[in-house]
Amino acid sequence: QETNIKEREAKTQLTFTNAIEEGRQNDHLKGIIHLIGPDDTFNIHPMLLQNISKSPYFQKCCEKLVDWNMVVDEIYYDCKHMEPWTAGAHKSPSTAFCLLLRLFTVRCTEKQMTLMLNHVDSPYIRCIGFLYLRYAAEPSTLWSWFEPYLHDEESVQIRQGKADTTVGKYCQMLLNDLEYYGTRLPRLPLAMERQFKVKLLQA
Repeated sequence: QETNIKEREAKTQLTFTNAIEEGRQNDHLKGIIHLIGPDDTFNIHPMLLQNISKSPYFQKCCEKLVDWNMVVDEIYYDCKHMEPWTAGAHKSPSTAFCLLLRLFTVRCTEKQMTLMLNHVDSPYIRCIGFLYLRYAAEPSTLWSWFEPYLHDEESVQIRQGKADTTVGKYCQMLLNDLEYYGTRLPRLPLAMERQFKVKLLQA
């Protein structure tokens, strides 16, 4: 039984390593959004990253969702909130964050990101786009991505079982806060953090 567990763990690790390698091979694609920070953690908190990479759902995503279109379709069908963890006795990573990590490992071009942020079929496709940018895009590009959407009125459930908010308020929160429902977003350069706070007050 112990051998089986070790084999399973090795297979899980291999799947994640292969997925990371996939992303590295896509880095040269035209119009790709270049990621800042480590290209094997994507600035996700280590405990959350470990839980996602080992989750059966993420493993299935790596095997079945082989490109951007398939990941976006999966978000449309399966994503129901934007918290990092699912509620319940066993703390397991959410569908949204499993699909976010899969999106990091297939990468996203600027054109694909624009399609995500303007998607009419699901607010979760839009929100995962904003989260992708907030985690790993060059901070100096964030305002130009986010600014057109700061007052977007589309309704979205961010927290499980809580009242809906809007896509615009979600965008503002991503630029304003470090704390994110039980995990932390990467810290922005201090001058930029101050700049965003001032711009948000004026927006």
